[in-house]
Amino acid sequence: MKKLITILCLTVFLITACLALFGCDSTQQEKTVILQITDVHIRNNAEEDQKAFDTITSLIESTKPDMIVVTGDITSEQDNESAFKTFGNFIEAFKIPWYFVFGNHDAEGNWSKQQLSDYLLTLEYCQYEIGPEMQDAASGYACQGNYYVNLKDESGKVYQTLFMLDSNMYAAEGGYDNFHDDQIEWYENTVKQIAEEVNGDPSKVVPSLAFFHIPMQEFTTGYDEARKNKAVLSGRRMEDECPGVNPDDMFETMVELGSTKGVFVGHDHMNNYSVEYQGIRLTYANSCDHNIYLVPKKGGCLIEVYADGSFTTQSIYRSIGSSEFTFEEKI
Repeated sequence: MKKLITILCLTVFLITACLALFGCDSTQQEKTVILQITDVHIRNNAEEDQKAFDTITSLIESTKPDMIVVTGDITSEQDNESAFKTFGNFIEAFKIPWYFVFGNHDAEGNWSKQQLSDYLLTLEYCQYEIGPEMQDAASGYACQGNYYVNLKDESGKVYQTLFMLDSNMYAAEGGYDNFHDDQIEWYENTVKQIAEEVNGDPSKVVPSLAFFHIPMQEFTTGYDEARKNKAVLSGRRMEDECPGVNPDDMFETMVELGSTKGVFVGHDHMNNYSVEYQGIRLTYANSCDHNIYLVPKKGGCLIEVYADGSFTTQSIYRSIGSSEFTFEEKI
């Protein structure tokens, strides 16, 4: 996928060399470092937006990621064209490959999803792809940006897939939308296709992670269960989850296929927890929002992916009034 594959292959070459020479376990391997940022909410106000940019700059300088994933809501402004171009100019200057998935607010302005997509495709370091054509006839909102990237070792073998999914905008009957059936079908077929190509058997799935904006309903169930059992991995619920209003089968499909072991979202600005539910780690990134909500902890989420298919997550934030980031324990 564009320029990133070369970078990742070189990274994993170093991983393999380390394993061969020193017999490192997964926690000692060289790794691919992913920084997730979410809900930036550019306001087209230079002074206000600079606060978010300062937070993101500090995050990047502190974590030195190999790639960045932006999980939606770059803006909620009517002039989303200007907001996207402001953010694009800012993030491109770091010269780090970055990925994007749509939030519910991004395409509410003067530019449609198609126009925003067309702009993203012009950027040098942006790895966004429009993906297969999908459309929800009920709501009328276009569904774009369902795509994936395969992380490969130096021999070219895939060891991890990263799914980027459009969690859509608003349901026809009101409230937030859900994954559509054609998206779930595409996800299932893609998992099996990758397994067939890599392992010669559609049932021998490759490990994967998924990134999108609106949490699934299972975030609520998973947190309730983890809290009851005193098993919350990190963070906390600081507001009620706002998932799609209708049930869908995306989570059940993930569990059934056994490929996706980590899901990373934004949307609910105050939440920053991570829990394990039915074998899948469900994680909120700290928000970068300085403009819409009074978020007490602003930051992101650090994901480290290893060549053996394992991964760790780490919550990163700085509290209001603090200039220093806190790095929570890796899980």
